[in-house]
Amino acid sequence: MKKRGCLIFAHNNGTIDYERLAQKSAENIERHLGLPTAIVTGDPGAKGGNRWFADYGETVPWYNNKRSSAYLATPFEETILLDADYVVASNQLNRLFESDKDFLCHRTATSVTGANWNNQINYFGNYKFPMWWATVVYFRKSDTANAIFNAWHMVRENYKHYARLYNFKQQPFRNDFALSIALGIATGHHLTNEFDIPWDLASMVPEDRLELLDTDSYKVSYKNGERDMYLHINNMDFHAMGKKHLEEIYAD
Repeated sequence: MKKRGCLIFAHNNGTIDYERLAQKSAENIERHLGLPTAIVTGDPGAKGGNRWFADYGETVPWYNNKRSSAYLATPFEETILLDADYVVASNQLNRLFESDKDFLCHRTATSVTGANWNNQINYFGNYKFPMWWATVVYFRKSDTANAIFNAWHMVRENYKHYARLYNFKQQPFRNDFALSIALGIATGHHLTNEFDIPWDLASMVPEDRLELLDTDSYKVSYKNGERDMYLHINNMDFHAMGKKHLEEIYAD
């Protein structure tokens, strides 16, 4: 088994080419982190529901319910599990290997622009439980990580029950919700920062327009009220919640 690497699940849905996103992400990972990437494609399993994507202006099928199998799927002893739409533009993720923790993920996501953002996105359910994001997950082969992934899988298999218990919508399936519940189970439902990545998940909402200026340099156009605004980001990792602009960039 190889020591370190990244893992991406990529299942196309007829609208979004997740495999293309994953392949380009793997190139960025090699360039910045010096790590190999394993991409899981093939049979996506049962559909996790349908989801509205503002950047495409349509509701599309969402095949996202395989991520709880990452512990079994990884060929690495230490793994960084990434969404296909996470852009690696620096070597920051290598810091995760310096941790003495067996499992880490982001507790808080923040907006790159600061506009069109509701911090309630960091909570889930009508009772506003704290949410941990499944976008970036570090884990090493260990009893702790195995237990968390087993709990994640169990929540996935009984998602309707947990949706009623925590009072959130049963469709579409959300890995963020399932992971958050799994971490609650693992910690005895005590609020803790034990598994937190020690920086926020930089994010862009689908309404933000993303353009490539140069290698690892992007222009983000957005609205702040009625005003048209833009900013430049350089050598910074981020989660592109809107996939369409990434697809356009990677098509070049």
